[in-house]
Amino acid sequence: MLRRPLGDSGLEVSAIALGTWAAGGTVETWGHVDDRESVATIHQAIDCGINLIDTAPIYGLGHAEEIVGKAIRGRRDDVILATKCGLLFPRSKDEWPPRSLSPQRIVAECEKSLRRLRTDVIDLYQCHWPDPEVPIRETMEALAHLRDQGKIRAIGVSNFSCEQIALAREFGPLHAVQPPFSMLHLRAANDLIPYCQESNLAVLPYSSLSKGLLTGKFTAQDTFEDVRARDPEFLGNRYLRNLRVVERLSEIASRYDKTVAQLAINWTVDYPGVTAPLVGAKRPSQLLEIVGGVGWSLSDGDRAEIDTILRI
Repeated sequence: MLRRPLGDSGLEVSAIALGTWAAGGTVETWGHVDDRESVATIHQAIDCGINLIDTAPIYGLGHAEEIVGKAIRGRRDDVILATKCGLLFPRSKDEWPPRSLSPQRIVAECEKSLRRLRTDVIDLYQCHWPDPEVPIRETMEALAHLRDQGKIRAIGVSNFSCEQIALAREFGPLHAVQPPFSMLHLRAANDLIPYCQESNLAVLPYSSLSKGLLTGKFTAQDTFEDVRARDPEFLGNRYLRNLRVVERLSEIASRYDKTVAQLAINWTVDYPGVTAPLVGAKRPSQLLEIVGGVGWSLSDGDRAEIDTILRI
């Protein structure tokens, strides 16, 4: 598996990262997920050369971190471990997770994550969402303090704008940025990815398969009761447009004897400025399909055709 530098952190990560939102998810978010299969999927990822495992406390209210900690026991040296801070556990299932990037919360969350992950250091510690109520100076000072203590190795942010990233960098080191980005969600290509390229920041796009849309498994007749039910990409005319795009992408994938998911991963991995897209998997068979997205190249002609398709 190809390795790439994680900004200027000194760490090198695989060109694909394994995301673990589903591993901590409930039936209401991602359907049924079996813990044993989640552990087996992480083992399969490591065996295939994926070393970046991304998680967060909010995934299953700590459960995803516990699963990752169990899976990497005895294999910690094979893994670049990434988790997050800044989203507090909601008090009810109907409440959105409150945000807090205060120094006290960051330090407390870090200690809890270290225990759940069964490790003494987190390789990449990321602010999950911006917190407008806390000065970014205080947040960055807390993260730098954790780094000085040896509890984290690199610092990242997720869902931050270019302006928010630039401000954060005034008060401390930053190594990685996690934005939404895929064939169906190109906004980050306009400004954020070029900014990160210029600033030597790693880009770790999430939702690179657009919550499964880019797997080609959905039809116009499908309805959703999980996290997709309130996603605009799965609603009305926008959903029908996405299905048309996926159908045309499938035709290109077939030229390479690949699935549309493998095509989407390949395109994202090779997108200028992208370090490693995060891809979720609930079982080892899905992971093996994901790995088939690297190790081959699209022709210039097919890349141009894809660009045209994505503009329809």
